[in-house]
Formats: sequence, structure tokens, C-alpha cells
Amino acid sequence: MPLKNNATSYGSLSKLLHWVMAAIIITLIAVGIYMAGLPKETMEQKQYAFQFYGLHKSFGVVILVLIFVRLVWIRVSPPPALPAVFDAKEQKVVKLLQALLYLLMVALPLSGYIMSNAGGYPINFFGLGELPALVGESKKLGGIAHEAHEIMGFAILALIVLHMAGAIKHRLKDKGGESDILKRML
Repeated sequence: MPLKNNATSYGSLSKLLHWVMAAIIITLIAVGIYMAGLPKETMEQKQYAFQFYGLHKSFGVVILVLIFVRLVWIRVSPPPALPAVFDAKEQKVVKLLQALLYLLMVALPLSGYIMSNAGGYPINFFGLGELPALVGESKKLGGIAHEAHEIMGFAILALIVLHMAGAIKHRLKDKGGESDILKRML
């Protein structure tokens, strides 16, 4: 399997980045929803919750790094064009969905990073050490970042569902034909 993308298929690096990031992002959304409901009344409950917060933050940083790797890789090895069977309206919808996904893959971890820093909580990357703070402590900024992070979390979930629904629709409709774009990423 070639490393680079070609006119009809994604290369092995694009596929690896896509599926690893998908798995991490979906897991981060699930863990984020779970964390929001964790009780924190006792010290034991707080310690349990903070273990999840630490992992959530570390994997958020991983996603931030991977999205920048992915954006550079797109410049090095452009993705295949959408098949000609997609009409102009459908191509615009696909491109808008992709652009929003990329925007949120950058903005969502950044908002989490800012929320953590503004709340006075450092980002300790998998226990290896603290990452530099992007902002100083600010209750107001922390609140704004928290709201943005939550809204964007649900927004990216909705976009992922749309992305998957579109790929499955074309897979079932075309059964391996020209509009079955999922086969390019498998």
C-alpha cells in the first residue's frame, strides 16, 4: 500500500491518521460526557475524576498535534478529489462538513487547553511533565472556554454522525461503485 494519496484512494498515512484520530476523538467525547457527571464531593471522588481529566487533557494534546500533522500531510499529499458523480451541491456540503470538522479538531482541544490553564490547572502530558500555559488564570476566560468546549464537543459529535451517515449512505446506495467513497479510506 502506497504511503501517499493518489487520484482514487488515500495512502496508508492518511488512513492511519484518519482512523487513529477518529478513535481518539470519539473516545474523548464519550469520556468528556462521562466526566461531566462524575461526583466530586469526597477526596476519593475528586482523585478518581482527576485521573480522567488528566488522560482527557493528554489525549486532547495528542489530537492537536495529530491534526497539525494531518494538515501538513494534506499539503504534501493532497486527498483524492470527490468522484464526478457528486453534483455541485453535494460537493459543497461535503467540503463544508470537512472544513467544519477540521476547524473543530483544532478549536476543541485549544479551548480545553485554555479552559484548563485559565482555571489554574496545568496540562500534565501523561505524567511526563507540564506543558506551558497558553493563558494565565482567569475565571471569566475559563468560563467562556468551558462553554465553548462543551458546545464544540456536541457540535463535533453531530458532524461525526453526519460524516458517518454520508459515508454509509453512499456505501449502501452504490455498493462499491463510484460514489462509494468509504472504500477509499478502508
